[in-house]
Amino acid sequence: MVGVAEPSPRTGATIVFAGILLSVSGYLLQDAALSGLITVVAGWFTRLTSLLMFDVGPAVMGFGLGWLLAGLHPMRKWYLYSCVAGLIVSTTAFTATSIVSVDSFIVSAVLLSLTWAVGPALLLAGVVSATLVNRRAAKHGVKPSPNPHEDILDVVVIVALYIPLIPLMNSEAFYIRYLLPALFTWVFWHVFADRFTVYLLRRQINQKIRLVAAEPPSPEETTLMNVVSRSYYPMAFGIGVTTTITSILDLLNIRIFGGDPFAATAGAAIASIAAIAAGSLYVGPVLWLFEDLGVRIFDTVKRVMKPPAIHSLADEMVEIYTFIFSPIGFTFTVADGDLLLALVLLGLTFHLLITISMTSTYLYLRFSAHQHLHRVLSKLTEKGLLTPYIRL
Repeated sequence: MVGVAEPSPRTGATIVFAGILLSVSGYLLQDAALSGLITVVAGWFTRLTSLLMFDVGPAVMGFGLGWLLAGLHPMRKWYLYSCVAGLIVSTTAFTATSIVSVDSFIVSAVLLSLTWAVGPALLLAGVVSATLVNRRAAKHGVKPSPNPHEDILDVVVIVALYIPLIPLMNSEAFYIRYLLPALFTWVFWHVFADRFTVYLLRRQINQKIRLVAAEPPSPEETTLMNVVSRSYYPMAFGIGVTTTITSILDLLNIRIFGGDPFAATAGAAIASIAAIAAGSLYVGPVLWLFEDLGVRIFDTVKRVMKPPAIHSLADEMVEIYTFIFSPIGFTFTVADGDLLLALVLLGLTFHLLITISMTSTYLYLRFSAHQHLHRVLSKLTEKGLLTPYIRL
């Protein structure tokens, strides 16, 4: 799969070279201006040369490196390496700037470039490559082969999410805001998910409705993409519930998250964590078990078979519209129109919630999902609630 519109090593190397030229051009232009070879009248010229050296050039090089890496084995999902590398580069460089006291301008500029240019560009290259590869594969009716490290890349991503928190490890905030909520959420899911699933399925059975074992159960995988996609539901539910309730109360001139913008955002984040821990049991593990059990709801009167589903109201809380626009609206409101502050608050909120959600989800899929799957099927069978497949 080689071509300009597809990930390939040759195109990636070309993009890297273009990024080097941009950075070198910015340096040469700035050096020429400082030495008097170029007469600079406007102040924007210096900002332009700095932008070329430390932002545009490194970003193009990062994108090229990610494109090159993804193009080595596109059908074996090497684009995942680009995504993970981008996250690690950004979080590690960001943490280094807060831990290490840097007096050198060049070192500081390089760390900032790695954080805000190279890392995001690598991540973007991986995402674009994944989109193109999967689209081409679907067009030709083929399926990309599994990445040889898919089962451990999710652990690497979780570690990368915790890297920026290293400076907080001696503080109570690290354990109260990040570690304990993740562990509590997983324990809560582990104790109640299977029981709640059995209860919900039992409630749907009556004289006209039966539970049918229509397909073999499909145990959850701990591959990177599966963990990331599953992590979306608890996080989206927590954000959706909190920001939706907050927006409704704001219309009534009731503000439950007061104080400065950071305090208001922290309060909303804590409330979202509580929603993840409690409410996401329904839109998380229960929903996943519904999908994996292979059980169908069979109406013996209408002769209609359908999969079990969660309530539509809970489903709306994880819609992409609620997940994106509700937190954006909330942060812009508490930031009082300050765009930069709103983006910072939004980033802090998402980082907190995705770290907790992904950690809890990984722990559940790794240590609880298989056990719950077999336990639910066993309980339904023992109680005589599950019948073999009925052909329509």
